[in-house]
Amino acid sequence: MFGISKRFPGTEALVDVNLEINQPMIYGLVGQNGAGKSTLLKILAGEYRQSSGEIRIEGNAVDISSPRRAHELGIGIVYQEFSLLPNLSVAHNISLGQEPINGLRIDERRLFADAREVLGRIGAEAILPERKVADLPLSERQLVEIAKVLTIRQPRILIFDEPTAALPEDDVERLFQIMASLRDHGVTIIFVSHRYREVLDVCESITVLRNGRVVGNLDRSEATLERLVDLTLGQKAETVFSRQAHSVLDGDPVLEARGLTVGTKVRGVDLSVRRGEILGICGLLGSGQNELARALGGDARNVGGMIRVGDNEVKTDSPQRALRHGIALITENRQDEGLFPDMRVAANISIASLGKVLAAPAVRMLSRRKERRLTREAAAGVGIASGVLSRLVRVLSGGNQQKALLGRWLMRRCDLLVMIEPTRGVDVGARLEIYGQIERLVHEGTAVVVVSTDVPEVMGLADRLITLYQGRITAEFDPRVATEQQVSLAMQGALAEIAPERDTEVLR
Repeated sequence: MFGISKRFPGTEALVDVNLEINQPMIYGLVGQNGAGKSTLLKILAGEYRQSSGEIRIEGNAVDISSPRRAHELGIGIVYQEFSLLPNLSVAHNISLGQEPINGLRIDERRLFADAREVLGRIGAEAILPERKVADLPLSERQLVEIAKVLTIRQPRILIFDEPTAALPEDDVERLFQIMASLRDHGVTIIFVSHRYREVLDVCESITVLRNGRVVGNLDRSEATLERLVDLTLGQKAETVFSRQAHSVLDGDPVLEARGLTVGTKVRGVDLSVRRGEILGICGLLGSGQNELARALGGDARNVGGMIRVGDNEVKTDSPQRALRHGIALITENRQDEGLFPDMRVAANISIASLGKVLAAPAVRMLSRRKERRLTREAAAGVGIASGVLSRLVRVLSGGNQQKALLGRWLMRRCDLLVMIEPTRGVDVGARLEIYGQIERLVHEGTAVVVVSTDVPEVMGLADRLITLYQGRITAEFDPRVATEQQVSLAMQGALAEIAPERDTEVLR
């Protein structure tokens, strides 16, 4: 790609970008949200037309005028936000637009056989082609999305946009093996990820974008985590990866759970969260941490045990009831479970606080003036410019979408905020802003529970950390003295016991 520029009304998304790959390899493309990565990839995949510049494949200039044309050229893309149709089966999604035909009808037998074959290629035989996509967990939907792009008959270039964000560790390793196998068979892989450790592990060459321009081209031998962060942010990593001192843990308990169960996923968990505390919960995908978080936030079934808020034992059997007790939940799937993408940002922020924007207590009408004032205050609190409030949520970057959700609960003023994978699909700069907003909430007295499979993130953010394995707590740590190895071992099911004389965790 030579001299690629893309202009939107009032914005230059890409400025004279060059991207050259001379042999089949796994090629990394990194940068903050808004740096131009998605625009560049959409040009290559036929979603956008460049304003200027040229694309050559194997020395031949090509005009990629549509996704169909890209497909004909052997270019496929796995988008971060899924393109699957939830009301259709796995098999129909995989073959969508290129279904095998028998006469005038779709050849259903071959369609399902093709789906089984491509799922087998990525080690996902356990996903039944007959199942509806709507019934699949997020990690399996990601595998179906990958299987879909692998149906290109003669793939030359495959683009993976944040493919590991929803995958458990075992599936991530499987994906990397698939990528390596494809490369060995002559396919070029363009890999986009905000997880820079993954980029350093699998990519042979890396390009960094910032503000629509290329700011670095690195070989694996010269790339380091610090170098990538420096180039991405335009400043030294050590000046931004710092957090204020951990909170003093003397606040009153906001919530206590005793013997909490969620079906067979969570088994007798005891925990407490104090006012002004960030409690981190880590576990491998499927260990029960997400179900535990949803139980606290009122979005889980078959919940047993006791939950106490303040001095009162409460039921959190629905999100509405949890909210009445001051508990808010942000799930890992903000598109489907948090945001209203075709509503304005302002409406997405204010929708949980309509009682605050009534014209008068006895008048069931909204005061637009009051809504604008309170929404602007909440947006400013999470770093969203007032000019963004009139935009539709769907056009925002992942980081700004997540900040809009934080703004919603900042406006609501909850006592406990439960967040599952709060920085999934969010770039380095937006992550730092989100960390800052979480810490601001904590300093204002909110308790925060952060659930994540990203151990370094939780260790850097939490005041206290617990690990789950097969639905049970295996250890509790002070992140200031624990090591990443200890936490990872506990996530794998290593037993832990307290060493009272040192008041730290010992793993055995």
